[in-house]
Amino acid sequence: MTDITDHPLPTKSELLRATSIAVVVAIVILVTTILPAEYGLDPIGVGSSLGLSQLNVTSVDTEGPIPDAQDMPLAGVALTRASTNLRQDSLTVVVPAFEGVEVKADMQAGQSLAFDWRTDGDQLYTDMHGEPPNAGKNEFTSYWKEKQQSAGQGTLVAQFEGTHGWYWQNMSEEDVTVTVDVSGFYQNIYEKK
Repeated sequence: MTDITDHPLPTKSELLRATSIAVVVAIVILVTTILPAEYGLDPIGVGSSLGLSQLNVTSVDTEGPIPDAQDMPLAGVALTRASTNLRQDSLTVVVPAFEGVEVKADMQAGQSLAFDWRTDGDQLYTDMHGEPPNAGKNEFTSYWKEKQQSAGQGTLVAQFEGTHGWYWQNMSEEDVTVTVDVSGFYQNIYEKK
């Protein structure tokens, strides 16, 4: 047989003591870590000595001009200033049966565009890519490839100067119509012949 030992319930004073200790610990954690890390408030200086105050640095250097996109490193950039006007274009192309079509945008490094393209229902082989000026026949950088796709949307930031866009290959016996809507900062968009 097993002995069951009865544990008495805590008294009101023991509960009050435990609750008081929990509240004090919570306040200490709030003041020493949460406020400095999350809100940049460091009332007793512990957050800066632990390096937690740096987690909430959101100040922006307002001295001097904001650099243009081509002057900034691209990794982690939250803001770039454009040297061209915002554009918005829509282009419709027909991809003939068993053929391919390219649509390109001329872009400088750091320029960006948002895109939304869709077919009239049929799926296409898709290769979104870019190439620098005067690139050789097989000199390009692929960003996104799909064997069967009928739509795509996203944002592209040009990592280098050149043409950036899509190649669609139609493997069906019927022509496929593609409509591309783009907006952003680029020189022009066109069907490459």
